[in-house]
Amino acid sequence: MTPPTRRPAVPHAARLGLSLLAAALLAGCQSTSNAPPAPEVPETWPRTAGASAASLADLPWNALLPVPELHALITEALVANADLRIAIERIELARAQYGVERAARLPGINATAAATREQMPGFDPNENRISENASVGLSLPAWEIDLWGRLAARAEAARREVLANAALADGVRTSLIAQVSSLYLELLDLDTQHAITLRTLDGRRKALRLTRARFDEGVSSILDVRQAESLLAGSEQALADQARRIAQAENALAVLLGRNPGTIERHTRLDDLGPPAQVTAGLPADLLQRRPDLRAAEASLLAAGANLEAARKAFLPRITLTSLLGFATTDLNQLFDSGRHAWSLQPAIGLPLFDGGRLQAGVDAAQAQQRILVEQYKATIRQAFREVSDALAAFEHLSRQRDANRAVVHANRERLRVSNARYLAGISSYFEVIDAERQLFDSEIGLSQTTRALHQSVVQLYRALGGGQPGMQG
Repeated sequence: MTPPTRRPAVPHAARLGLSLLAAALLAGCQSTSNAPPAPEVPETWPRTAGASAASLADLPWNALLPVPELHALITEALVANADLRIAIERIELARAQYGVERAARLPGINATAAATREQMPGFDPNENRISENASVGLSLPAWEIDLWGRLAARAEAARREVLANAALADGVRTSLIAQVSSLYLELLDLDTQHAITLRTLDGRRKALRLTRARFDEGVSSILDVRQAESLLAGSEQALADQARRIAQAENALAVLLGRNPGTIERHTRLDDLGPPAQVTAGLPADLLQRRPDLRAAEASLLAAGANLEAARKAFLPRITLTSLLGFATTDLNQLFDSGRHAWSLQPAIGLPLFDGGRLQAGVDAAQAQQRILVEQYKATIRQAFREVSDALAAFEHLSRQRDANRAVVHANRERLRVSNARYLAGISSYFEVIDAERQLFDSEIGLSQTTRALHQSVVQLYRALGGGQPGMQG
């Protein structure tokens, strides 16, 4: 009977090496899902004002508020604003870092030249030996052959960071347009309030002169005089407060424009803007591709997935190649003679066996970063939906509030006219006139503030929808 054939025994060191290689392949080839989580997107907005496939964000920014004066300010800000310029430079920085990671996948070629001349003792103690060595040529430093795609994953992560920074720059641009528009509207509102206060101040000065004359004639009491003086002082106080707020708003707008703090020349009135058009927000699903912060969050999440993939593939063996092509000689005078050609080729493979847990810690850190970005992505989506809903609600209710404010102003003007007539006829006291003046002043200020807030709600909706981006208007 033929004895069974025995398999050759595998050395223990070889078995250990194979086991380590299998473990590294298992750790490095774990699946990594780079797709962002599917968000919960509502089918419609909670406000009927947004129930349309068309979107306010489809408009170019210069059609949002048709005021050439404002357009010039926004154009200046888009050129000179420091935050926007920094955001653009961050794109360039990310592109440079992507270039570094992409270049790591390609071999590098160096021109090298080396020469050695040394003296060493010979076989005879009384005789020294002088030796020479020289080489010149092209060398390929240790080039990692990206067999498993680790370097490709790092380059992909860097590319995604470029996209994230580009989206963030778009967000800065949209926010800048909204900030300049909002501050401009605030200045127009303060100008209107200032004009109302000046008109009221002039009327109260006339009322004080009339009250003093009536007091001198014995018709009015000293209390009426003191009340008229109090109303006049209140108007002067409001005027000073408005002047302070105007100066601060001008300074804030000047800084946004890239200027030093100073005055902002303007000739438009708040009433010149006219009523804002009916707004529409489009479909909620469109927000995911339009909002810059959502696109940036998604790109960062994909970059984190690529970084995790690279961290896992760091467990796999690394194959490197080093080579040299040129001339070498032991005599410097014969370096470029025929027959002095030299070349070398040195492939190598390395497998990490012990690193104190550094590679695993890198994987753990990449996983934690990915989980953080997943939650940030979800939170950014929820915040985006909230901002759109808030702006739609603001526009809807501020429209009604402005109509009501107009009715209040009209009623208070008529009330003041009647109160003055009754007071001059001696039918009522000056308290009635004072109360009517105060109510009219407050309602006129309130109407100006509501009008400004209504236009600002349109601007905020435009920003929340991701409008004002080059190349994205319909």
